[in-house]
Amino acid sequence: MTMPYAFLKALNEEESYINKKGRLPKKQAEFLLKPGNMKGGYLGAYLDSCRWGGETSVMYEMPINGMVSFIQNWMEQNKDNFQNLFHEKKIKELYRRFELPHIDYKVCPKGEEHKGTIEDSIGRVRCANKTIKKLKPSFTTFFEYFDESNKMIRMDYLECTPTHSIPDDAWNDKGDLNPIYKEEYESYNDEMDRFEEEPTFAVTDFCYSIISDKKMILPLETILRRLNLETDFELVYCKQDFMEPCNRLDELDDSSRELYENSEQCPGHKEINEEIEFPFDGWDLAFYVQKWWWQKPKGRSPLFEK
Repeated sequence: MTMPYAFLKALNEEESYINKKGRLPKKQAEFLLKPGNMKGGYLGAYLDSCRWGGETSVMYEMPINGMVSFIQNWMEQNKDNFQNLFHEKKIKELYRRFELPHIDYKVCPKGEEHKGTIEDSIGRVRCANKTIKKLKPSFTTFFEYFDESNKMIRMDYLECTPTHSIPDDAWNDKGDLNPIYKEEYESYNDEMDRFEEEPTFAVTDFCYSIISDKKMILPLETILRRLNLETDFELVYCKQDFMEPCNRLDELDDSSRELYENSEQCPGHKEINEEIEFPFDGWDLAFYVQKWWWQKPKGRSPLFEK
């Protein structure tokens, strides 16, 4: 966490619009989710009553999806009138603007020298810069991965230089190799001779970085994720000190399990962050929710990402 929230309260009873009856933020959120407890009230007030606060930001003890579900619950409790209950004031009455957090770069974020753009099927403007690299066909491999910045599955090609596993002390003082490594060393040298081949395998790579998504209808989950100051996930170790054996090996993939099963340290486990943080209070957050609702006629803006 970036702030010592343990000793900070969101709002005291005199400042709050809602009497929390001594409930701390997490208990207050649980209370509000019960049927009828958010009936007829402003979303901003409810959001502001269940957060911790500091000088520069506020924190909620729930993950992103939990916040979306909290807002959805408020909408259900006020399904006949929630359009009029986002906030006690109108956005136009305020001095500041509330713009949804669209991606909107002037140039490609991966290189100002990149040229060209293309629009994908859902309206995102992507970088169309093209590079061509040539690799040695006999030593070329590839792997697929999800590029978070591009929001797409990508394929990357690379050359694999021959290697060997012969230890340094396999050679004696005279430079003679231990006979047990002779076959491996000869095979390695043969591979190095083959590695002299010409790089004739041409790979065309398009950047495809997202430059702008201003034409997109943003799901509420995406909006909250981009406004959130915390990371979506956190790395959790089995014990306080990561230099301890891992007791959750069954959760690891095969290669990681093999690597750490005899190790004295835990690799860490990726878990959803159960806290979110924003640089504004619950009343302001309600304005962003209102802007989300206004994106499409009759409020058909999606709640969750697909």
